Amino acid sequence: MKLFHLNPIVAVRGAFGRPLAVPLCTALLALAACSGSAVVTMTSTSSQDHFLAYRVGLVAVQLQASSGQSGLALLPARTTVDFTTLENLSEVLGAAAVSKGSYQSALVTLDFSSARIVYDDGSVDGVTLTPVGASGQALGQVQLIVTIDPSHSFNIASRGISRLALDFDMAASNIVNLSAKTVTVTPFIGASALPIDDKTVRIRGPLESIANGKATTGASAAFTMGAMPFNGTARGEGRLTVDATDATSFEVNGTAAIGSVGLGQLATVSTGTLAVAYGAFSTTGATTATTSSNVSFVASQILAGSSVQGAGLDRVSGVVTARSGNTLGIEDATLIGADGSETFLGGTTIVTVSPNTLVTVFGKSGSQSYSPQQVSAGSMMDAFGLLSGQSADSAALDASAGRLRLEKTSASGLVSGQSSGALSLSLTYLGGRRVAAFDFVGTGAAPNQYVVNTGALDLANSTPASPVMVTGLTNSFGAASPNFTADSLRDPTTIDAELIIDWAAGTTAPFTRLDSSAVEVDARNRGIGSRHHIQIGAQDIDIVGLSSDPLIVPDSASANTLFSIGHSAGLKMESFNSYAAFVTQAQAEMSGAVTVTGVTAVGQYAASTFTLTARNITLFLND
Repeated sequence: MKLFHLNPIVAVRGAFGRPLAVPLCTALLALAACSGSAVVTMTSTSSQDHFLAYRVGLVAVQLQASSGQSGLALLPARTTVDFTTLENLSEVLGAAAVSKGSYQSALVTLDFSSARIVYDDGSVDGVTLTPVGASGQALGQVQLIVTIDPSHSFNIASRGISRLALDFDMAASNIVNLSAKTVTVTPFIGASALPIDDKTVRIRGPLESIANGKATTGASAAFTMGAMPFNGTARGEGRLTVDATDATSFEVNGTAAIGSVGLGQLATVSTGTLAVAYGAFSTTGATTATTSSNVSFVASQILAGSSVQGAGLDRVSGVVTARSGNTLGIEDATLIGADGSETFLGGTTIVTVSPNTLVTVFGKSGSQSYSPQQVSAGSMMDAFGLLSGQSADSAALDASAGRLRLEKTSASGLVSGQSSGALSLSLTYLGGRRVAAFDFVGTGAAPNQYVVNTGALDLANSTPASPVMVTGLTNSFGAASPNFTADSLRDPTTIDAELIIDWAAGTTAPFTRLDSSAVEVDARNRGIGSRHHIQIGAQDIDIVGLSSDPLIVPDSASANTLFSIGHSAGLKMESFNSYAAFVTQAQAEMSGAVTVTGVTAVGQYAASTFTLTARNITLFLND
């Protein structure tokens, strides 16, 4: 498949919206040659402590040169980030021209003074937690120094494009105290100039121009857009070129289409129209001090116009927890007003639909017909309509003459039965939240015998009592079994295992082994704190109860590795792409009065050998 390159360039002031006087690709190449460009993304790593919302202020992201000088501010403006939305997504913060050189670290400033953190305890609304520091103090602004592996530094070269990935580690950053309704926060962010995950990338911003109005089979057609990360309103200085192919799905002003038809619809909207593109970066070539990697982006889904926001319609997004007739209940929803304002609604939001409500499914062509009856408990939904009432934490939206967009949702649990093309699950999570919060009355489903249509998906490892995670769509409200149709499935051999262990007061002897081959955790250390588990989907393994100490070994086959050391007192994070560099630094720093307060790891767990093969390890020290 032929692809154009992603071309972050400096936006010429005053030129926004003016026609280009030369062919698009020529202009992009000419401007990109003036300086190097940086594309910065942010994601998060999930935690066994499940949050329904983790909304904090993202104040600034700045590059710091190897000389020690602070470089360009990469974030257009202060914004609010809900890190729970980034657990399966990477968000483009911006694309900006950066002076040629090598950058050793990023300065990331977070603000917890108005944070909204809601923990999923299984109740309908969850538990709101107050963020506190290690000494129990209230948190305000926190600036982190996030260093990049010196062996793979973030190098900017003229005519080059470089990508920096930031990862907020939810497990390493937070310790929940439900009885006190607090969360002790020591923010932990890793950084890498190399890819650290294969998550879908989201780019949001104003549409600028389209290279051509028609896509042909097997070819690609480029359009440019600015970067306005998350649900912010500030536009950054850079532009991005996005490639659409004949397989790309579109939804433009509420109308769904595929390929050339969708691209033709996109060509009819005005310059400055808000768009969102989902897809993936690819990188070729090595990043060195003088040359930068070749980065490209191709979109799998594109939203534009009123399919994003505006056009006189308000939008409510969230997971449906209950339905009665034409009334849908959503807990912990996000409201995007027609004016672009964003509000988190921590209570119950009621959405009213009718047979006239139009329904699309994200990623599907407009040739497929859906009705509001498709929506059931567990459906992930964007509802567009008119706000008919709002209080501090709840709202009512009338979508009877509006529309709904359904997105893929998830179901997770332990297998209770298997048959040809189907699984029965004892549900633990639905739509990313604990199943106890859902009302299944009228749905035709039962959480302890939740039937999933798996079609031709491989069920070889989906044996009774094993954890399984599926993604897809819930079946229609009130329909007979099956209750869910899956288009992807992960079993114990493919679900990420997450190891978390704390030492409440810190320890100088957390491991029985720390060398170039493995980290062996001392499960019998008397200083172990409240968290000491390995979670594999719906399965929870208590490390303290194991007959052998768990072993963490690096995943030598993974191309997306990140190993980090955090310093809680200095708020400095050291990131390494290689396990060898990580363990050498850890051995040097774990001496004297320095104690270890926590370790996390993500990878594949083999229970027979008590071994977690990790692509991600974090180590927290008290200095």
